[in-house]
Amino acid sequence: MTASTNSDPGGSKNQIKIFANIFISFIGAGILGLPYAFKESGILEGAFIMSAVGIISVKAMLLIIDCKYKLMGKKTDNNHKASVSLDQDGLNERGTGEEYKELLKEEEMNIRIKDPPKAVGDGLTYGDVGYHALGHAGRFLVDMAIVISQTGFCCAYLIFIAENLSDYIKGFSISNWLLILLPPLSILTLLRHLNSLALSSLMAQCSNIFAFGVVFWFDFEHLYKVKIHPKEMSLKGFPFFLAIAIYCYEGAGMILSLESSVHIEKRHKFRKIFIIAMFLATTLYITFGACGYLSFGAETNAIITLNLPKGRTIDFSMIVKSALCLALLFTYPVMMFPVMKILERYLIADADKHYWKGNVLRCCMVLLTGVVVILIPSFSNLMALIGSSCCTLLAFILPGIFHLYIFKGNISFSQKVFDYFLIFVGIVGTIVGLWDAFRRLHEGDGDEQDEDTIISTTLTSVINTTINKIHHTKQTTQHFISPKL
Repeated sequence: MTASTNSDPGGSKNQIKIFANIFISFIGAGILGLPYAFKESGILEGAFIMSAVGIISVKAMLLIIDCKYKLMGKKTDNNHKASVSLDQDGLNERGTGEEYKELLKEEEMNIRIKDPPKAVGDGLTYGDVGYHALGHAGRFLVDMAIVISQTGFCCAYLIFIAENLSDYIKGFSISNWLLILLPPLSILTLLRHLNSLALSSLMAQCSNIFAFGVVFWFDFEHLYKVKIHPKEMSLKGFPFFLAIAIYCYEGAGMILSLESSVHIEKRHKFRKIFIIAMFLATTLYITFGACGYLSFGAETNAIITLNLPKGRTIDFSMIVKSALCLALLFTYPVMMFPVMKILERYLIADADKHYWKGNVLRCCMVLLTGVVVILIPSFSNLMALIGSSCCTLLAFILPGIFHLYIFKGNISFSQKVFDYFLIFVGIVGTIVGLWDAFRRLHEGDGDEQDEDTIISTTLTSVINTTINKIHHTKQTTQHFISPKL
């Protein structure tokens, strides 16, 4: 998930472009793991969790924007007080009385017109908000959460690419593919400016749209072939689905960039456009996940593209996988871009003058993603780990804490309750999600059989065994009785 860059320094005025930028930024590789998540949790439970997480996430992201404008308002108020105080001292030299109070009011009005509050501190980032709330600790928490989550996304991309390529070229393990993929990715990561990646980002977005469309087509075509009663609810799959849902909605780290990319004259419409875009994204998540599960049932793989049948004439399955692999290959350096910026700020003094140090750091980070993939080669488990840890921190816990501190003394009771609710949900989601993710890692790749399937198989085995024993006993009895006759 990446926010598209806008070359216009003033920002976009086109509402369709604003909507598209928001929508595309939230549609990433995580959607390809949703059918398997629905298989684990059930249709009804999955739809409910996805809707609930969507509503809470949107509200939390809007809180971050509220924090930004609260900080901008404080800065503006301080500037106004200083200016008015100076002007008042100057006026006192010339006299006192009512006429100077009127002049003071007029001067204050002029200041407001010349320096509108919304133009002050417009470049605030999520880390800046954290700094104003908790000091250096707040900024560090945001930065490290972004570094770990973005690096985790890149690891998930590598697993997806390697798994899909291995499905066509047998005999190549994930390690073999990593040896092929990591060198070109290291070169792409050396690029210092997002403008250099604009074309690759556009190609990636076009490939994603094409691939998702074809996967939908396969799902609907395959629906009538599956004769199953879909699972509706499963408490066992609740933690896993919750972590995957949070992974899909993690956009808190880029919400301020998205809002700042809108022209200042259209900022007042951003919230409405953002809510509409997220509603449609949620609808897409639920539809894509449910249709994928309904199409392939208990055979649904952790990556839905692995379920696509191979064609006899035109192999659309291969085309889709190739398009998605290409898209994620080009998205990888875009996702690593903020990671490198943050790490260079912490680890390299004057990084602009020491390019070689930055290059070494970039290559080390790419190598690190390869090591993580070897250690955790499961796409669904890695998504769950990232979702339940860093994504939960960025999406729920930190917005609630930052909002409480920044609006301290100027917050309603209901808003304070919601902030505490966000923190509580985030902490519970982290504990439950991490426990489930580590349990799955301990048990294997997480692709366990359905409980219903296990029960059904066990019952069938018991019944067959019982029938065989009865039949065997009957034959033995007849054997001993027949000679006497």
